[in-house]
Amino acid sequence: MLADKDKKQAVAHALFSTLSKDAYLAMPMSQLYLFGRVQDFGYEHAEPVEMVKQRHDLRIWKTPMDIEGKAWWVGTATHDIGFEKDQRNNGLTHKIDPAIDKEREYLCETLGPTGEVAVLSHVTPADPLKEAHTAAGGTFFSDGQILVVQLE
Repeated sequence: MLADKDKKQAVAHALFSTLSKDAYLAMPMSQLYLFGRVQDFGYEHAEPVEMVKQRHDLRIWKTPMDIEGKAWWVGTATHDIGFEKDQRNNGLTHKIDPAIDKEREYLCETLGPTGEVAVLSHVTPADPLKEAHTAAGGTFFSDGQILVVQLE
């Protein structure tokens, strides 16, 4: 589901969902930057009751390059599993599952059956990133593989 972009949009959608007796599943996600700008799209998947603390987030940016006349997009996927103290401002933020490869595979499992994917493959760069820190200071780790998705 496409995430709401801001609090104003979230309040309107939550109110409409409540009045319609539907679950509200489009909570805004934090803005992350790549290529000097916030993500172009943010998608999330969650169960209604767990939405606030646990959800799958996918952020997508259009790259500044075309290859063979085709636009290239890049993204990042994380699984929010709870809350933690944000070391940048002492606020509260989502804690992501530090085993981020599981989220990459979750993306494969959920995108594959949609009929919109031509090719799903994995590549390993020459110098893969295998461990890093979140903006809030948490550590995450990976085998370094990157998921490549070619849409129909």
